[in-house]
Amino acid sequence: MTITEKQDYKIPLAVLLPGLAGLIPFIALAFSGVWAAPLPPVQALYMFNTYGAVILSFVGAIWWGLAAATGQQAPKSIMFYWSVTPALIGWFALLVNLDIGLLMLAAGFVLQWLGDAWLVRAYPGVAPAWLFSLRTILTAGVLACIASAWWLLV
Repeated sequence: MTITEKQDYKIPLAVLLPGLAGLIPFIALAFSGVWAAPLPPVQALYMFNTYGAVILSFVGAIWWGLAAATGQQAPKSIMFYWSVTPALIGWFALLVNLDIGLLMLAAGFVLQWLGDAWLVRAYPGVAPAWLFSLRTILTAGVLACIASAWWLLV
């Protein structure tokens, strides 16, 4: 691998920092019961699930943007259809009991990560080389927060 190819896999700081900042509400809400002025667990869990649904919609929408922008032989129809699936999972997660919704969000983030893994491996060049590394870091962070929220709030 050349230096240029290695640099293609390096997550740009302008992308990494906002991505990590997006974890702040997850962390704050998951640990809200241990802060100085804790939220009631039901309220914190509702806010957590709502934010999770928003972020799940966002990561799904990335596929829409990639499908619209790619000129390659990518499976655009699959990408367009999949792009709305995480939003639907997030929406359904808000319609059920909060604890079940939390599990649905976890499943949605795992499914999204698996879809990302498939896309970048099956169709190299459709997404920036660094995207899957970023999605792995952020998905691990979200899943850790979901596990914490389950432990502390449910």
